[in-house]
Amino acid sequence: MEAILLTILVATLPVVGLLYYFWHKDKGEKEPMRLMRDSFIWGILVIFPVIIAEMILMAAPYYLWEDPPLLYWVLMPFLCVALPEEFAKLLVVKKVAYENGKFNEIMDGITYCIIASMGFAVFENIMYTFQFGVGIGILRAFTAVPAHALFSGIMGYYIGVAKFTKDPAVVKKLFQKGLLWGVVLHGLYDFLLMSGIPELILLVFPLLIYMWFQLHALIKRAHVLATKKA
Repeated sequence: MEAILLTILVATLPVVGLLYYFWHKDKGEKEPMRLMRDSFIWGILVIFPVIIAEMILMAAPYYLWEDPPLLYWVLMPFLCVALPEEFAKLLVVKKVAYENGKFNEIMDGITYCIIASMGFAVFENIMYTFQFGVGIGILRAFTAVPAHALFSGIMGYYIGVAKFTKDPAVVKKLFQKGLLWGVVLHGLYDFLLMSGIPELILLVFPLLIYMWFQLHALIKRAHVLATKKA
């Protein structure tokens, strides 16, 4: 029982820490607990259809080739993993929070995308930690868990901007741009890890640092734009 509790604690603590950190980064009106709770729960629930989608996408090339070409292994992290996961998080925010009147700042796009991503990440992290042990859970606390927040937080900035854009064509492009950023960064992260090449795997850490600074620059920009709007 103690081992189970330790595993759950190791898997969930980094998610709680990141939620608390980014909640405090929102300097404007605090988000309603109900919307945050629903975004988090739906972030967990979408993992099930995402897993099915990923299995189908990964299996599809084997109907064409017995041994898929190198291009498949290059694109697979982007198209078969990153795309369904980031699209699912985006869909959660669009359906749960985006149309709500409390979604009233650009920063809200970042906040809700991170909350949805942390729902996704906590379930994923619990599964990995139970399967591979507490050591993996600790490692993921500094890699995969913050990575999910960073992919989706960067995507969320563009969703926040879209909310306050009147031209439908521009709104569509902002959603596409946000999703593209999320998929490219997520796919690159997974590609480096899946490569099995030590030199490439180590590049995950500079990528995490880059995304951290990029997201904080976007948070700062969101606050500046909110000040100008006010």
